[in-house]
Amino acid sequence: VSKVPANRVYYGTNLGKVYRLDNANTGNPLPIEINGSTFPVNAFVAFIDIDPDNADHIMVTFSNYGVQSLFHTEDGGSTWTAVGGNLEEFPDGSGNGPSIRCTKKLFYQGKKIIFAGTSCGLFSTTELKGDSTIWIKEGATTIGNVIIDMIDARQTDGFIALGTHGNGVYSAFFNPFASIE
Repeated sequence: VSKVPANRVYYGTNLGKVYRLDNANTGNPLPIEINGSTFPVNAFVAFIDIDPDNADHIMVTFSNYGVQSLFHTEDGGSTWTAVGGNLEEFPDGSGNGPSIRCTKKLFYQGKKIIFAGTSCGLFSTTELKGDSTIWIKEGATTIGNVIIDMIDARQTDGFIALGTHGNGVYSAFFNPFASIE
């Protein structure tokens, strides 16, 4: 559910469809299908991350192997850009890239960082550049290559927490002045 504007709901299906409900808090709103033309066919929508300051900016995550996994829109779903970058072995998503499970945008003290939880650990980027997006491994010696099932962030103080599959929970405070590496 979005905050700005309030009461917009996004949801996805196990057949790769993404929908938006505007004014979901009143009446019986009709869903609007907002699929991208390059979305993978019959893929599993694992996660939708809504920008806390602008609900037109969302990231959709498909967790299947062998498909493009990450898509971003800045216009509420009218147009989409694949942003898997170096997480995909090949630009079309084929090959041996990881399964991407979730994403989370964090805006803190004027800096933006986007985290991606995958089947082989945590990655981050500060800039989405379509197929040229560079994702950097985070916590290589602490989190390692464990599956990241969930990420959440608190925009007010830069706190981020993530849940893993079988290796516990990790948390940190984002330092916006440190190098991303």
